[in-house]
Amino acid sequence: MRILWKRMLGALLLPGLAQAAPPQRIADAWYAHNATLILLGATDRIVATVDDPKRVPWMFHIKPQLARASFVPTEAMNAEELLRLRADLVFVTRSGHSAPALRAAGLNVVEEGFSTFDGLLDCVTSTAALLEDPKAMARARDYRQAFEAELRDSAAVAHEPPRVLHVQSLRPLKVDGDGTIIDAWIRHAGGMNAAMGVHGNMQTVTIEQVLAWNPSIVIIGARAGDPGQLSHDPLWQRVAAVRDGHVYRNPEGVFPWDRYSPEMLLQLQWARDIVQKGGVDRPAMIERIRSFYRRFYDSALDASDAGRILDGLPPVP
Repeated sequence: MRILWKRMLGALLLPGLAQAAPPQRIADAWYAHNATLILLGATDRIVATVDDPKRVPWMFHIKPQLARASFVPTEAMNAEELLRLRADLVFVTRSGHSAPALRAAGLNVVEEGFSTFDGLLDCVTSTAALLEDPKAMARARDYRQAFEAELRDSAAVAHEPPRVLHVQSLRPLKVDGDGTIIDAWIRHAGGMNAAMGVHGNMQTVTIEQVLAWNPSIVIIGARAGDPGQLSHDPLWQRVAAVRDGHVYRNPEGVFPWDRYSPEMLLQLQWARDIVQKGGVDRPAMIERIRSFYRRFYDSALDASDAGRILDGLPPVP
């Protein structure tokens, strides 16, 4: 919370962040953060985004008006283009190093980034404060309450935690280590991150390292490749998770559940069932997805669409 209040105070006091009126023309250079703006009801304010329908098809499926925004093909947004678009608020990644140049051009820039649950909640709350919209603040409070309730209500695991490996890419082979929100939800679900000694997101490893870790559960990112191919690979066949049939494709909706967006709330519920029960109650999870989309994205999904999100599949064209 201390970080959150510093950011909110900065929004009021720093010259580059002061707003004469609520921002109406937003550029967002962080892929995941666009989902936060959608959560807070600010889709119509987005005039430039790094997201596109091929990368995040569900985002544009439930919010087709986002297609009116200018597509920026890189996180390093061009200051001249943003000035032409009259952007009055620009979100960039804290690790992208583009903020100083954009501020030098006179743009109002906010840097985003987090690796913890508290950081996610603070990002939602501080973004709502920057929008200066009572409805956005109410939505942020509602989301925080739901997330914190999920953290409180999760059942503790009595047995030895299973070793869970999260694979971001099969070719090349990349996994997620500690110091990440992926590590946080694995531990929250009752597991232990199998990628011992790996630090950060999307780190390249060898199959020999995976064999040494011998995870009991493997979760494959929705865009990582086909989980089914592992059972036909002679090296992967030696991994306990593959041998025992405990390989799962991670769901993906507006943004990948397993990474840095509001659907982390759904990820907590899904991952807990995977780690503790070896699978999810499909009808119940579909209803959770539909409820989440109604409550937080103002979108009425049918059961078929929710099922495709659960399976990590794109919407039907």
